[in-house]
Amino acid sequence: MRKILTSFRVAVFVIMLAIVGLTGGCAAGKGQLNPASGVYSPDAKADPFVVSVENIRETALGLFDNVMRIEKQNQETLMRINPKIHAAVEGIRRDGQKTLNALTDSKTAYQKSRSSADATALKNALAAVQSLVNSAILNLAEIATAMKGSQ
Repeated sequence: MRKILTSFRVAVFVIMLAIVGLTGGCAAGKGQLNPASGVYSPDAKADPFVVSVENIRETALGLFDNVMRIEKQNQETLMRINPKIHAAVEGIRRDGQKTLNALTDSKTAYQKSRSSADATALKNALAAVQSLVNSAILNLAEIATAMKGSQ
């Protein structure tokens, strides 16, 4: 139980870091990779939208990993208490990497073109990731509640 609550606290901390990161962007506000040429320019102005997308992806990946690990470690108990948790986490297992890869692909396309169409596609990819993040957070809370009630 203590292990689960510690993992839950770590996941909440990661989410809080993401929120702080989303409002901050690059510390110096400089540095940009040109995906077309593959050249990094340390003096180019960093795009806060791209930086936020990168931070969101990294945070979501950590969150998904934690939820899947916690659920797997406690799968037998959780299946007895609430099988819906397992089904929901299986959805994250099935769709998480695919959704994060789509976000990366959309980000790269946006970086290359900076077009409004690619910006819209990137926002749609972010919405898909946000949906899975919401599911992961909900399931962490359900896991913590279920495990607390099982003792």
